Amino acid sequence: MRKTLALAALAALSLSPAWAQENVVSSSITINAPAKAVWDAVHTERQNDPDLEYSKVLEQHGNQALIEQKFNSLPVIGAAVCQLIQREVPLERIDYKLVKSDKFKALNGSWVLTPSPDGQSTTLALSSHLDTGMAYSQGVIDLLTKKKIDKRLDNVKRAAEAVAVIP
Repeated sequence: MRKTLALAALAALSLSPAWAQENVVSSSITINAPAKAVWDAVHTERQNDPDLEYSKVLEQHGNQALIEQKFNSLPVIGAAVCQLIQREVPLERIDYKLVKSDKFKALNGSWVLTPSPDGQSTTLALSSHLDTGMAYSQGVIDLLTKKKIDKRLDNVKRAAEAVAVIP
């Protein structure tokens, strides 16, 4: 019951653009695959991410979920456990926002899919804001985040293009 109330209370917060004023790192890539193949590849990539020891759904309510993830030996940080609210708009976007963590003060962002007019390719953008609360320069954290974002986008591109059926 407590988680359900927390999930409901955070629903509005998870969708608010308030984090947009924070230092957000982002990148995008054009993938030669339809949005459905890219959407599926995003979900597969998140399950196969070597930096994640696990990712599990604690609660699910429609298109919104409370998930827990444990990150393995991240540079500078080490291991970290996070609970996040995640909201999906199928084939369009996935937004996530930190609820609590043993290491992070903030972690939020979005995966956004934009299909081409002919539907044969999709631009995938990934944006993230990470605040470790540590005394390290935010510039160093942003650089590490940018490298991770680019790697994840490349992983999704390879996976989606490998299975894409373009009409």
